[in-house]
Amino acid sequence: MRTLIFVLLAAAAIILFIGKKINVTILSAMLGVFVLADMWPVAARYLNKENYVAKNQNETPYYASKADEFILSDKSLDYRVLKLGNPFNDAGTSYFHKSIGGYHGAKLKRYDELIDFKLLPSRPNSEYSNVIAALSRAATDSSIKAMLAKQHVLNMLNTKYIIYDPESPPIVNNSRNGNAWFVTKISYVPTADEEITKLGEVNPRWYAIVNEKYKANLGDFDPVYDSTATIKLTSYAPNKLVYESNAKKDQLAVFSEIYYPKGWNAYVDGALTEHINADYVLRAMKVPAGKHNIEFKFEPETYYTGEKVSLAGSVLLLLTVIGGIFFHYKKEKTA
Repeated sequence: MRTLIFVLLAAAAIILFIGKKINVTILSAMLGVFVLADMWPVAARYLNKENYVAKNQNETPYYASKADEFILSDKSLDYRVLKLGNPFNDAGTSYFHKSIGGYHGAKLKRYDELIDFKLLPSRPNSEYSNVIAALSRAATDSSIKAMLAKQHVLNMLNTKYIIYDPESPPIVNNSRNGNAWFVTKISYVPTADEEITKLGEVNPRWYAIVNEKYKANLGDFDPVYDSTATIKLTSYAPNKLVYESNAKKDQLAVFSEIYYPKGWNAYVDGALTEHINADYVLRAMKVPAGKHNIEFKFEPETYYTGEKVSLAGSVLLLLTVIGGIFFHYKKEKTA
């Protein structure tokens, strides 16, 4: 009925205009009033004064705690933070830091599975539970360090800080693996289930757990331990990571970044180089001996295809407009 009333009112206004009872200005004003009367009450149901907040609240939804300020003073290029409490439904930590947890309605399946199997607070013997158990006892610095050294998943995710009390300095985890590291052994497993299970059995700092489907990519390569070998992150951006490596022999490097082949490409000294999945969620690649520059760039083909299609559409639209103007003036000139 409501819709019918507005249709009839608009129709009446148009009939008055056709009958020359009103001019186009009055018709436009009447239609404008009808649209406003139709839309305003509906829009107010979805966006009203309760949806607005003070400007300062909008600009600063979270305030840094003492623990946050301590971590923010660290100007290292990249590391992650775990806040105890409810880390996988907490958006506040991610406002200031790169968080192990956080919340998003859409989750990467593999990372979500890693959380469920190895980190979930409600799961007994998860690494999160191990941290909570250690802190609930009369923990000493040495006992905390010993406990953190055994939390292989947190360490491979480069968890540098653990916030247990927002008003106190965080725990610094010196056992983390860092942004990237060289391993001494490749441990092949036949299934993804065994891959995630083995994360709790071997230390990813020294063992790269790799699915057998990638065996052909590495061939018979077996990394040789080099105590002088180094690899470090030199530049960080969300879509580009740059590392510098130096080793006497070929190495297998593991990077504390999510493996996502649909867009991420790896380059060694500017040459496109193959990289594989390791440790269930991370990236790994064979790095040749010597000093090298390693880059990971996010270059999704769908984005560039979309850009080309968009450009072609824009050019076509422009040509159509130019053609329309040309034929219009040509017609007028002929007439």
